[in-house]
Amino acid sequence: MNAQFPAPAGTGAVPQRPVVLIGPMAAGKSFLALHMAKFYGYDFVDADQLIVSRHGVIAEIFARHGEKYFRDLEADTIAEVLRDPDHADAIFSVGGGAPMTPSVREALRHELVAYLEVDAATVLPRIRGSRSRPMLRPDPEQRWRELYEARRGCYEELADIVLDGTGDRPVAEIAAELHERITRLRTTPDTTQEVPS
Repeated sequence: MNAQFPAPAGTGAVPQRPVVLIGPMAAGKSFLALHMAKFYGYDFVDADQLIVSRHGVIAEIFARHGEKYFRDLEADTIAEVLRDPDHADAIFSVGGGAPMTPSVREALRHELVAYLEVDAATVLPRIRGSRSRPMLRPDPEQRWRELYEARRGCYEELADIVLDGTGDRPVAEIAAELHERITRLRTTPDTTQEVPS
């Protein structure tokens, strides 16, 4: 779990750094981030969309250059967004495998991270027959389970906020919870810091 990120006195709940949204593939991270942007005024930034806009379809990047090349692009994109003051008011959705890259994981230790937790029963209807997710080939259901088990500990370790995205919980309800918890974290003084005597 990361440190708290309180806002300076008098600034209320205005985010000063991006809130990084992590979780497994098909959890609904981008959909949640878009909802936060529309109804709570955050900027929407999605790492995968940035990569596609600059380098082309992710499945083709994997096919032509391999996973290592893609992970390097992804890490560079994430680092760029986190450095850019124009994205300080963003909900920043990153790919399911991004936190497994050591440089990304280290960067996220210094950010406010929200983990959208889902289970297989929630996700499997979304990925059955998927051809657009290279990491889920050749068997999307089995690969999703394997990847989730391999990555879940990392998600939990990085998370400042854990959101229950299982079942048919409405995105509006998840977004309201996330906004409330961001506000609370950013406006509560950090009592973990030692006060000099």
